[in-house]
Amino acid sequence: MPVKPPIRDLTNVKCVRRSKDKNGEEKIELLVLFDWEAPEWGLTEQIINEMKELFMMFDTDQDGVISFNETRNAFKCLGKRISDEAIEEKVKRYSDDQKNLSLEFNEFLKLISGELKEDPTSDKEQLMQAFSMFDKDEDGKLTEEELRKIMLYLGESPVKEPECCQLLQLVKQNEEGLYDYSELCNTLCSL
Repeated sequence: MPVKPPIRDLTNVKCVRRSKDKNGEEKIELLVLFDWEAPEWGLTEQIINEMKELFMMFDTDQDGVISFNETRNAFKCLGKRISDEAIEEKVKRYSDDQKNLSLEFNEFLKLISGELKEDPTSDKEQLMQAFSMFDKDEDGKLTEEELRKIMLYLGESPVKEPECCQLLQLVKQNEEGLYDYSELCNTLCSL
Protein backbone atom coordinates (compact mmCIF):
# COMPACT_ATOMS: atom_id res chain seq x y z
CA MET A 1 0.00 0.00 0.00
CA PRO A 2 1.56 3.32 -1.05
CA VAL A 3 2.19 5.97 1.58
CA LYS A 4 -0.14 8.93 1.25
CA PRO A 5 1.82 12.17 0.80
CA PRO A 6 1.27 14.86 3.44
CA ILE A 7 -1.29 17.53 2.61
CA ARG A 8 1.31 20.20 3.33
CA ASP A 9 5.08 20.70 3.31
CA LEU A 10 5.93 19.51 6.81
CA THR A 11 9.40 21.11 6.88
CA ASN A 12 7.77 24.36 8.02
CA VAL A 13 5.64 22.72 10.73
CA LYS A 14 7.47 23.31 14.01
CA CYS A 15 4.64 22.79 16.47
CA VAL A 16 5.32 19.10 17.21
CA ARG A 17 7.93 17.93 19.70
CA ARG A 18 8.64 14.22 19.69
CA SER A 19 10.36 12.54 22.58
CA LYS A 20 10.49 9.16 24.27
CA ASP A 21 9.26 8.43 27.76
CA LYS A 22 11.20 6.22 30.19
CA ASN A 23 9.62 3.10 28.64
CA GLY A 24 10.82 4.06 25.18
CA GLU A 25 7.32 4.98 23.98
CA GLU A 26 7.13 7.94 21.63
CA LYS A 27 5.53 11.00 23.18
CA ILE A 28 4.01 13.79 21.09
CA GLU A 29 3.70 17.33 22.42
CA LEU A 30 2.03 20.18 20.57
CA LEU A 31 3.89 23.47 21.05
CA VAL A 32 2.34 26.92 21.07
CA LEU A 33 4.70 29.14 19.10
CA PHE A 34 3.05 32.54 19.47
CA ASP A 35 2.30 34.84 22.39
CA TRP A 36 -0.99 33.23 23.37
CA GLU A 37 -1.22 35.41 26.48
CA ALA A 38 -1.59 38.56 24.37
CA PRO A 39 -5.05 40.13 24.82
CA GLU A 40 -5.82 39.76 21.11
CA TRP A 41 -6.05 35.97 21.49
CA GLY A 42 -7.96 35.69 24.77
CA LEU A 43 -6.60 32.20 25.46
CA THR A 44 -6.00 30.44 28.75
CA GLU A 45 -3.93 27.37 29.58
CA GLN A 46 -7.15 25.43 30.04
CA ILE A 47 -8.43 26.38 26.57
CA ILE A 48 -5.07 25.52 25.02
CA ASN A 49 -5.02 22.11 26.70
CA GLU A 50 -8.59 21.41 25.57
CA MET A 51 -7.73 22.47 22.01
CA LYS A 52 -4.62 20.24 22.06
CA GLU A 53 -6.86 17.28 22.91
CA LEU A 54 -9.36 18.21 20.21
CA PHE A 55 -6.62 18.74 17.63
CA MET A 56 -4.97 15.40 18.42
CA MET A 57 -8.32 13.63 17.95
CA PHE A 58 -8.22 14.67 14.30
CA ASP A 59 -4.46 14.70 13.70
CA THR A 60 -4.32 10.92 13.46
CA ASP A 61 -0.88 10.81 11.84
CA GLN A 62 0.41 13.20 14.53
CA ASP A 63 2.24 15.51 12.14
CA GLY A 64 0.80 18.71 13.65
CA VAL A 65 -1.48 19.37 10.66
CA ILE A 66 -5.19 18.76 10.06
CA SER A 67 -7.06 18.90 6.76
CA PHE A 68 -10.01 21.10 5.88
CA ASN A 69 -12.42 18.18 6.47
CA GLU A 70 -10.87 17.51 9.87
CA THR A 71 -11.24 21.22 10.72
CA ARG A 72 -14.92 21.01 9.77
CA ASN A 73 -15.31 18.01 12.09
CA ALA A 74 -13.55 19.90 14.90
CA PHE A 75 -16.09 22.72 14.50
CA LYS A 76 -18.89 20.17 14.83
CA CYS A 77 -17.28 18.83 18.02
CA LEU A 78 -17.35 22.38 19.38
CA GLY A 79 -21.07 22.56 18.61
CA LYS A 80 -20.62 25.04 15.76
CA ARG A 81 -22.78 24.42 12.71
CA ILE A 82 -21.12 26.57 10.10
CA SER A 83 -21.28 26.32 6.31
CA ASP A 84 -18.24 25.02 4.44
CA GLU A 85 -17.87 28.44 2.81
CA ALA A 86 -17.70 30.16 6.20
CA ILE A 87 -15.18 27.61 7.49
CA GLU A 88 -13.10 28.06 4.34
CA GLU A 89 -13.09 31.83 4.85
CA LYS A 90 -11.95 31.40 8.47
CA VAL A 91 -9.25 28.87 7.55
CA LYS A 92 -7.91 31.13 4.79
CA ARG A 93 -7.55 33.91 7.36
CA TYR A 94 -5.06 31.88 9.43
CA SER A 95 -3.58 29.13 7.23
CA ASP A 96 -0.30 29.38 5.34
CA ASP A 97 -1.60 26.55 3.14
CA GLN A 98 -3.96 28.39 0.81
CA LYS A 99 -4.04 25.46 -1.65
CA ASN A 100 -5.24 22.59 0.57
CA LEU A 101 -6.55 24.73 3.44
CA SER A 102 -4.83 22.63 6.07
CA LEU A 103 -4.07 24.05 9.51
CA GLU A 104 -1.08 23.40 11.70
CA PHE A 105 -1.77 23.50 15.43
CA ASN A 106 -0.89 27.19 16.00
CA GLU A 107 -3.06 28.29 13.08
CA PHE A 108 -5.88 26.13 14.46
CA LEU A 109 -5.46 27.71 17.89
CA LYS A 110 -5.65 31.23 16.43
CA LEU A 111 -8.75 30.33 14.44
CA ILE A 112 -10.44 28.84 17.52
CA SER A 113 -9.45 31.91 19.54
CA GLY A 114 -11.36 34.06 17.06
CA GLU A 115 -14.35 31.73 17.31
CA LEU A 116 -14.39 31.89 21.09
CA LYS A 117 -14.35 35.68 21.04
CA GLU A 118 -17.25 35.95 18.59
CA ASP A 119 -20.42 37.15 20.21
CA PRO A 120 -23.06 34.44 19.78
CA THR A 121 -25.75 37.12 19.58
CA SER A 122 -24.15 38.53 16.43
CA ASP A 123 -25.42 35.62 14.34
CA LYS A 124 -29.20 35.71 14.13
CA GLU A 125 -29.37 32.42 12.23
CA GLN A 126 -27.51 30.56 14.99
CA LEU A 127 -29.72 32.14 17.65
CA MET A 128 -32.84 31.15 15.74
CA GLN A 129 -31.56 27.58 15.47
CA ALA A 130 -30.81 27.47 19.18
CA PHE A 131 -34.26 28.72 20.17
CA SER A 132 -36.01 26.47 17.62
CA MET A 133 -34.57 23.38 19.32
CA PHE A 134 -36.87 24.16 22.28
CA ASP A 135 -39.91 24.98 20.15
CA LYS A 136 -41.77 21.66 20.44
CA ASP A 137 -44.77 22.64 18.33
CA GLU A 138 -42.62 24.58 15.82
CA ASP A 139 -44.77 27.71 15.91
CA GLY A 140 -41.91 30.18 16.51
CA LYS A 141 -43.01 30.89 20.07
CA LEU A 142 -41.76 29.95 23.53
CA THR A 143 -43.13 30.40 27.04
CA GLU A 144 -41.46 32.74 29.50
CA GLU A 145 -40.40 29.72 31.53
CA GLU A 146 -38.71 28.11 28.49
CA LEU A 147 -36.92 31.34 27.58
CA ARG A 148 -35.74 31.86 31.16
CA LYS A 149 -34.37 28.31 31.30
CA ILE A 150 -32.53 28.77 27.98
CA MET A 151 -31.04 32.16 28.89
CA LEU A 152 -30.18 31.43 32.53
CA TYR A 153 -28.84 27.90 32.35
CA LEU A 154 -27.84 26.91 28.85
CA GLY A 155 -25.14 27.87 26.40
CA GLU A 156 -21.57 29.00 26.62
CA SER A 157 -22.41 32.24 28.40
CA PRO A 158 -25.70 32.18 30.29
CA VAL A 159 -27.13 35.54 31.29
CA LYS A 160 -27.83 36.64 34.86
CA GLU A 161 -31.40 37.00 36.21
CA PRO A 162 -31.53 40.85 35.99
CA GLU A 163 -30.33 40.75 32.35
CA CYS A 164 -32.86 38.03 31.57
CA CYS A 165 -35.69 40.20 32.96
CA GLN A 166 -34.48 43.19 30.93
CA LEU A 167 -34.33 41.14 27.73
CA LEU A 168 -37.80 39.73 28.25
CA GLN A 169 -39.15 43.27 28.78
CA LEU A 170 -37.80 44.27 25.37
CA VAL A 171 -40.07 41.75 23.63
CA LYS A 172 -43.83 41.71 23.96
CA GLN A 173 -45.80 38.61 24.89
CA ASN A 174 -48.74 37.67 22.67
CA GLU A 175 -52.28 37.23 24.02
CA GLU A 176 -51.45 33.63 25.04
CA GLY A 177 -48.44 34.78 27.07
CA LEU A 178 -45.92 33.43 24.53
CA TYR A 179 -42.83 35.15 23.12
CA ASP A 180 -42.00 35.21 19.44
CA TYR A 181 -38.34 34.19 19.51
CA SER A 182 -37.74 35.65 16.05
CA GLU A 183 -38.54 39.06 17.57
CA LEU A 184 -36.24 38.26 20.51
CA CYS A 185 -33.41 37.34 18.11
CA ASN A 186 -33.91 40.60 16.18
CA THR A 187 -33.72 42.50 19.46
CA LEU A 188 -30.63 40.65 20.70
CA CYS A 189 -28.78 41.12 17.42
CA SER A 190 -29.51 44.84 17.37
CA LEU A 191 -28.20 45.55 20.89
